[in-house]
Amino acid sequence: MIERREMQEMVAKYKEPIVLSIGSHSALDVLDGARAYGFRRIVYVPLKRANIYLRHPIVGDQNEEIEDLPEIVKRDLIVTNDVAQIKKKGNWKLAILIVDRYDDVLKNEYQDAFTELETIQIPNRAFAVYVGGYACEKIERNFKLPILGSRNLLKIENREEVKENYYYLLEKGGVPHPEEYKYKVIGSGIEFEQEVPGPVVFKVPHAVRRLERGFLFAANGKEMERKVREAIEQGDIDPNDLKDGRAEEYVPGVTANLNFFHSPIDAKADLGELSKYYENNLGTQFISVDMRFEATHDGISRMHAKDQIQCDWSKTRYSETFEVVAHGGESVRESLLRLVFPIVDKFDKICKEEYPPGMIGAYCIQTLITFRQQALMEGATIGVYDVPEGKRVTDFDFVCQDVATRLGGGTNAHMGLGGQYGIVLYNKQGMSMGKRIALELKKAKEKKMLEEIVT
Repeated sequence: MIERREMQEMVAKYKEPIVLSIGSHSALDVLDGARAYGFRRIVYVPLKRANIYLRHPIVGDQNEEIEDLPEIVKRDLIVTNDVAQIKKKGNWKLAILIVDRYDDVLKNEYQDAFTELETIQIPNRAFAVYVGGYACEKIERNFKLPILGSRNLLKIENREEVKENYYYLLEKGGVPHPEEYKYKVIGSGIEFEQEVPGPVVFKVPHAVRRLERGFLFAANGKEMERKVREAIEQGDIDPNDLKDGRAEEYVPGVTANLNFFHSPIDAKADLGELSKYYENNLGTQFISVDMRFEATHDGISRMHAKDQIQCDWSKTRYSETFEVVAHGGESVRESLLRLVFPIVDKFDKICKEEYPPGMIGAYCIQTLITFRQQALMEGATIGVYDVPEGKRVTDFDFVCQDVATRLGGGTNAHMGLGGQYGIVLYNKQGMSMGKRIALELKKAKEKKMLEEIVT
C-alpha cells in the first residue's frame, strides 16, 4: 500500500497543481471545474475515445467567454502521445495525452512525468476499474501520485473481490439497505435457503460485459430460481459467477443518487458557539441529486404491460439489460432532507472507522426513496406530524442500493449548470461537483493545506 504520508510529503512541495483525469466517465465535469478555478488540466485517453475530448475541448481561461473556439483551441490545447512533450512551462491550458491503454499511466515514464508536472488525480469509476485492476490493487500499490479522494475506499465497490465491501459497511454502519436473501448454488442454478414470498432482484456479474452487473427481477423466490436457470441457458449468466451473486428484496421506490463532497478543510473549521449544532462542522456538503436511465429496461417498461409479457427478447437482437446510459437532474421533497443527512453521517462515520482517514472529496450514495412502515414510535419524534398518537407510522425511507466512493457518473447532469443544492449552498451559479472539487483544491493551495485533501 502506498502510504498517505508519502503523498502528503509530495504535495507539500507543489507550487502549481495540475488536475489529472482519466478520459472517461465524468472527465468533462472535472475538466470544466478545473478551468473555472484557473487550474491547468491533463486528460489521458486511448485513441478510440480521444474524439470525445477533441470534439469537446475544455479550453479557455478562468471566466473567459469563448467566441472563437478554433482560435482558443489553437492557443490552449496540446495533443500528444508522448508525455514528455507536456512541459510545466508554456501557455497551454488543456493537454490530451493519447495512451495505448489506460493503465499505461502506471509505467515509470508516466509517473515520473506526472510528478514533475505536479499533478493530482481526480478519481472516478473508470479510474478505479481500468487503472486499478483487481480490487484496485494497482492504485493502492503502484499509482505513486496523489489522489484528491480516498485511495483505500475505491476498492469497496468491487463487491465480488473485497470482503469488507460497501455491503459490509452499510450493515455495520446501520445505513438502510435492501434485505439480502441467502441461497445455495445447486448445479447450474440457485436455491433459496428460506422461502422468499415477495419481489426479489438478483445481481450477478454479466457473462460478457465483465465490468457490468446483470440484473434479474422476479415476483418471488421460486420464480427467480427459474429465471436464473433460464438466464444460464441463454448465456447471460456464467454459472461460475453464481457464488458471487447477491439476491435481495426488490425495493419499490424512486431512484435518487445523492452527491456529497467531504471537505477535510471545512471539517476542521472553527464555528465557535455554533459547533454544538454540527457533528462535523459542515465538512460534508450536499451538492446535487441525479436520477438514472437504464437500457434496455427503460424502453421495455414504456410498452403496455400485456405486450411486455408476450415479448421474448431472446429471439431478437436486443438484450434485457439494466445498464446506466444517461442521468437527469432531480430534486428531493424538502421535508425528506431530514432523512438524507443521518444516512450520510452514518456512512461517513463507518468509513472513517474501517478505512481511515475516511471519505475525502466527491462521493455518491445511490438510494431508492420508498414508503414503508417504521418502528412503533411517536410520529413527532421523527419529524412526522400527521399521525394520530399510538398509531404505527408509515413514512418515507431512503434505502441505499449502491455507493460510489469517488466522483459519481451522474454529476455530468449538472455540468455547467451546477447542482441545485451546491448553488444555493455557495450562492454561486454553476456550482457543479467538478467545480466543488476544484474549489477544494484552490482553498487547499491558498491555505497551504494540500496534504489534508490527498491520499
